[in-house]
Amino acid sequence: MIALGSLLISLFVCLSDPFLHMWDEQIHAVVAKNMVHNPLKPMLMTSPILPFKFTNWTVNHIWVHKQPLFLWQIALSFKLFGINTLSLRLPSILMTTLLIIPVYRIGKIISGKQTGIYAAILLSGSNFIYQLNSGRMNTDHNDIAFLFYVTLSIWSWFEKENSSKKIWIILIGLFSGAAILNKWLVGLLVYAGWGLSILIFKDNRNKIKSYIEILESIAITIIVALPWQLYILNKFPVESKYEFNYNSLHFFKDIENHGGGLMYHIDKIQTLYGIDFQYIIYASLIVFLFSRIKTKYITVIFIWILIVNVFYAIAATKMPAFTIIIAPLIYIVVAQALFELFTFINNVLDKQKINKFVVIPLSIVLVFYLFFHFLDYNGLTLKNREWHKNSAQMSYNSTQVYKNLSREFKGKDYMFFNAREFDHLKILFYTDFRAKPGVPSQIQIDTLKNHKIKIMVFDNDKLPDYILNDSTIAKIKSQVWQKDYKGKIEVYYK
Repeated sequence: MIALGSLLISLFVCLSDPFLHMWDEQIHAVVAKNMVHNPLKPMLMTSPILPFKFTNWTVNHIWVHKQPLFLWQIALSFKLFGINTLSLRLPSILMTTLLIIPVYRIGKIISGKQTGIYAAILLSGSNFIYQLNSGRMNTDHNDIAFLFYVTLSIWSWFEKENSSKKIWIILIGLFSGAAILNKWLVGLLVYAGWGLSILIFKDNRNKIKSYIEILESIAITIIVALPWQLYILNKFPVESKYEFNYNSLHFFKDIENHGGGLMYHIDKIQTLYGIDFQYIIYASLIVFLFSRIKTKYITVIFIWILIVNVFYAIAATKMPAFTIIIAPLIYIVVAQALFELFTFINNVLDKQKINKFVVIPLSIVLVFYLFFHFLDYNGLTLKNREWHKNSAQMSYNSTQVYKNLSREFKGKDYMFFNAREFDHLKILFYTDFRAKPGVPSQIQIDTLKNHKIKIMVFDNDKLPDYILNDSTIAKIKSQVWQKDYKGKIEVYYK
């Protein structure tokens, strides 16, 4: 029932915005669309005629800026359900829904059914995760997939500890490899906790079997993740070498002005979990430390939480979602604190009253609090809310224009210019036309004419004379720039 509730919330949030968001959803959408027919050749611009910078991941040709698994998942969804915003977000919706089950299982394994239930309830109310689902938050579907596979690898470790079945060693390796194929080497997180637990606890440290098991799992991870790296290094050597180097710079250099101090991610706890929720987390960590759980489980969970926070605190490049991979562990810690609280209260009141007057009302309040906390985040004033409303309306209106382009213009030999900032990506997603940002230069115009490509420019009432006076260039008036424009589009040539 909790998973079903999470599914319905995801659908509600994802259907609320029937248009692509600027960062980074529309780029992921275009690359995934191009992967439908060519999954082993990730492309943003499929057949570039005009010069481009391969180092610019927003306008280049071969696109290996991110690992491919989440894009393959989206491409499969496009293949099955068509190319639209819902099928784009469907893999994230399903992963968020399925994530409820391993989080419940971890809670149940370390403490009991009630802790698992509370953790699942907390996760189901996570507003930040739903924003990633719907593409509203940058890194969107990439971070949902990364969160999903990292959590599955950690869940598999707990299952291995609980049952000692060989299958869980294999699954740890598979899921960790899948995590790497979404967002590179932080996908190895499970091995940090697992490896340190072997060294810390004498029972494991003195067993050869402990080392064999972790090495077997790491071998599987390498088998899963390495082939793609070797493939792109061979097939796209210039682009892949640049991106590997670019990824390593994130730790040492503030990339694209995404910087911050050592306390950046501590300050972002309110963004990820809710206003003032950090105090609940701090208190829960203390309670968790002294709770009646196996010392190994407490130690490993603390190790994972600490490693992620320290690593990203030291890294020069910072973004809000970087630490989201430990959100399930945070919710499990808070869930255990709630369990301890309810157990304590149960000594005073009978269980039926606890459920009726404490557990159920508090669960409802927590979900609503976690989901709606963003309404007050950053002090959204009436003016700011009006801006967000206008921005959404503008995105919706322009999207309708882009969707209608295929009906207005037949064939594929068109190049569209001067849509709103980065909206050329929406054109690439909703149509099979070419598109570039900004106003074309005279050199670009001459190049396209030599290739017999028809030039279409959205009119923002600021076009230069060399375009206005060129009768071969189609100028388009529409709601893309003219907010109060009546009608779909109007094309004129001079």
